[in-house]
Amino acid sequence: MVRRLGFLLVLVGALALPAVASAAYPAPFAVQGGAGLPNLDGSVRYVAQSAGANTRITALSAAGVESARALTLRGAYGIATLTQNGLTGGLFHDGSAFVAQSLGLNSTSSFVVIGTKDLVPLQTIKLKGTFGFDALSPDGSKLYLIQHTSAQDVQHYIVRAYNLKTHTLMKGRVADKTQKSWLMQGWAVDRVTSADGRWAYTLYSNPGGYPFVHALDTVRGVAHCIGVPWRGDQNEPWNMKLALNEDGRSLAVNRKSGTFVSIDVSTWKLSYP
Repeated sequence: MVRRLGFLLVLVGALALPAVASAAYPAPFAVQGGAGLPNLDGSVRYVAQSAGANTRITALSAAGVESARALTLRGAYGIATLTQNGLTGGLFHDGSAFVAQSLGLNSTSSFVVIGTKDLVPLQTIKLKGTFGFDALSPDGSKLYLIQHTSAQDVQHYIVRAYNLKTHTLMKGRVADKTQKSWLMQGWAVDRVTSADGRWAYTLYSNPGGYPFVHALDTVRGVAHCIGVPWRGDQNEPWNMKLALNEDGRSLAVNRKSGTFVSIDVSTWKLSYP
């Protein structure tokens, strides 16, 4: 059974609820149960489950067999879920660790870095405010987070960076400096990452406006926002998928019927089939 925040939850009221399933809504939230987070080759899945007031983290084989590895965390934690469609995240690029995050829309957010070899906690992070996991740099030195700054409008948020080496939340937001007026808002529906782990591309549905792709450079700590000029049914972006071509130079935004638009990731220019 998956514990998560209902999609049609009254958002402002939810901010006063105890931990139930989501740490940052509607952007990345945490879940217990479900398929869990796969390791690099898909042979193991890491699953968080309720253990009373605490959380049990287990490693399951592809066949669903629980290994001897298990961890009990004090408090309610879950596996980070990146999109409303259930895509999980949090695994380090080298597969050595993953990030679990606290459940609930609370005034303080917590994260635990857990080693995959023996399920031992390596680092605990506590931050004032409502944060959710977003991405990691390929060398594991930076953790990127979605921060909601308003209880009244949780569709608006900013991206922040946390230095895992110095254990500090870095000042300022990670934004597209070429589009200073761009507001991060909407609902994440798909995510792909470049082969080297440097770029995290997220497609957002944006009711009342164009969908857009948020391209995060996790090495330099900068971002680019690329509007997708979709003028059709506003439900359609929920079914769109991202795909990188083999050399990683082009990012396709695909519909069920085929590619709607391609993005050159070196120039951010759009092209149509």
